Amino acid sequence: MHEKIVIDVQERKICAVLHLPNRAPRGWVITCHGLFSSKDSDKFTTAAQQFTAAGFSVVRFDFSGCGESSGSIAETTITRRLQELRAVVSFFQRQADIGQNVCLFGSSLGGYLSLLYAAEQPRAILSLWATPFDLTEIAAHLPEEQLKLLKQEFFFDAQHYRVDSVLGALSCVQIIHGKHDTIVPWHHAEKIFATVNNPKELILLPKGDHSLSSIDDRTTALHKTLAWFLHFT
Repeated sequence: MHEKIVIDVQERKICAVLHLPNRAPRGWVITCHGLFSSKDSDKFTTAAQQFTAAGFSVVRFDFSGCGESSGSIAETTITRRLQELRAVVSFFQRQADIGQNVCLFGSSLGGYLSLLYAAEQPRAILSLWATPFDLTEIAAHLPEEQLKLLKQEFFFDAQHYRVDSVLGALSCVQIIHGKHDTIVPWHHAEKIFATVNNPKELILLPKGDHSLSSIDDRTTALHKTLAWFLHFT
């Protein structure tokens, strides 16, 4: 069972899809997509199917300027996306009494945002795919056609958000990264892992790219993410 929901965040319309299991949920998973991705990424639609079968409620949503949500990608900033993530979690905490033990499944920039949000909600349980430790290094690896879609405000705003200032307060963090990732090199995963507290887990996939696009890598990563969430809920 799934339901489309629109959440108002100031002037923006954030489109979400709620997936419910066929029994009382054992926990809630909120997905956070990457900079130019959407809630309809294969990894998230497949995760919604697998995780609901395991008893989780799953929320997929589009940040503004992406997918079905309103706005332009040119207007996106870390500040805006963090505000939208807070609003989505708060909406379901009010509507469905999901409590504080929220599972965040973040990919790339979505993983970075999940870390920033978890600093405000220390009971959050995280699974991060291809997540950067330092955003300033990533711009050099982005394709030029993608860089042209962003305003300078995105980069100025990003300077105010550094995960290295919050990682020391976080735990229950799983990090999955491909060693062939050319957008976010895998040493970022090692830095995050070295800084967060136990319990934590680092999984490096020898042939994995940034999107973990191979069927084997995607299957392995989803299995590991689900196992992590099951362990802590």
